[in-house]
Amino acid sequence: MCPAGEISGALVGGVARYLGIPYAKPPVGERRFALPEPADPFEGVFEATAFGPTPPPSMELPEPYTYPVIEGDDWLTLNVWAPADAQPGDALPVYVWIYGGSFAMGNTAQSLFDGTAFARDGAVYVSANYRVGLEGFTHLPDAPDNRGLHDQLQALRWVQANIAAFGGDPGRVTIGGESAGSMSVSALATTEFAGKLFHQVICESGIGVAADVPTAAKLADPLKAALGLHLTAKALREKDPRESAAAVAKLLHKLSPHNVLTLFPPVIDGDLLPENPVSRLAKGPVPVRMIIGNNHKESDFWRVFGEFVPGDNPLKALDVLLRPFGDTAPIVGAYRKVYGDSLTPGEIVLELLSDGAFGGPSYAAQRGQGENCFAYYFTWPSTVHTKSAMHTLDLGFAFDNVADPGFVMYAGEDAPQALADDIHGRWMEFIKTGSPGPDWRPFAAEADLKVFGPPAERNRDALGAWVY
Repeated sequence: MCPAGEISGALVGGVARYLGIPYAKPPVGERRFALPEPADPFEGVFEATAFGPTPPPSMELPEPYTYPVIEGDDWLTLNVWAPADAQPGDALPVYVWIYGGSFAMGNTAQSLFDGTAFARDGAVYVSANYRVGLEGFTHLPDAPDNRGLHDQLQALRWVQANIAAFGGDPGRVTIGGESAGSMSVSALATTEFAGKLFHQVICESGIGVAADVPTAAKLADPLKAALGLHLTAKALREKDPRESAAAVAKLLHKLSPHNVLTLFPPVIDGDLLPENPVSRLAKGPVPVRMIIGNNHKESDFWRVFGEFVPGDNPLKALDVLLRPFGDTAPIVGAYRKVYGDSLTPGEIVLELLSDGAFGGPSYAAQRGQGENCFAYYFTWPSTVHTKSAMHTLDLGFAFDNVADPGFVMYAGEDAPQALADDIHGRWMEFIKTGSPGPDWRPFAAEADLKVFGPPAERNRDALGAWVY
């Protein structure tokens, strides 16, 4: 029994699992495009045995890489995994996971994000759905910005109120995410809620880069034609959420990935985000300790789908990628100096995509946080597709879930279990103690960078060109 009511789960894989628990009221009708409202307490026993409905995605990956889809309006649900013998008052550390997906897609029903390994090893694991794309991040003149981030905060409020009943300690909450999930949790680390709703942060391949309001409004312009209406919350409430999201996804399918990466950013709204999160993190320590890192060849991920062709007008791709950064001449000049003629224009675009979206913000945040963070670089190359340490490849290792069928599609069938033991084990140590191990020092110099995989050095001359 907890303040939310009585919840019944199941024992699965040797741990207790509770699925599809509403933490907010369904965001439909007048609540659509509004800030989340806390869910009402349950009447009777809530049977938490199936994932809740998935938020409508405004972007879709091609087969066989698609995400699960579960119909229904009650998108704002969360899931809990706990040790089978956990009891109220055990005060176990809590890990809350925020999924990625370009702020446009994703949900907690992905099998890769199963929390069994975390519960097996002594933590209470929580994953939460939040609104994405059109519903959660598109700037609308008559609706609050950053709705998806506010959903995440509401899930964290639910954790504070209820997690003790599952054996968790509300005073020891670590939040983590990958890609847009990592950008989300890093953004939350710069808010007034850091140190209150959560106490540590793990950032895998993403530091929050937000748009100002005029830029966010301009980014929303292409969606008007797809939806055939004025882009306001009032007009959109007259349309079916999933039909609207599908229309946007159809439009995005015609755009290349470097457009999509910047279409649904968090917004510097002067309220939740008074400044660009990456700029705040680059200035100095925040009140929560962090792990911050990224992968060696992030942008190779998009080559898996055959959509990002480096030689296909790379100058146009470069313009789209760098547009949010204003005057980009220093960045382009730095990359020309670093790489010279050793890379083709298309290959330089791939490096800029990796560094602009992931490596540059991570490097800036690591330097700004200094000894308040532990820095890493993931270099293990997959044995299929691009055979490189591309975006998302760290996930199977962090979750100790390298046999997951979805992960195998990206990584191959021979991902080393020893690397999973190392990465997952260090995440668990950080979640439990605030340190990922005595041999991993807080980041004071490049020598403190933990490399997961074959030895590799970062190009700090290129990374340093990104100033926030």
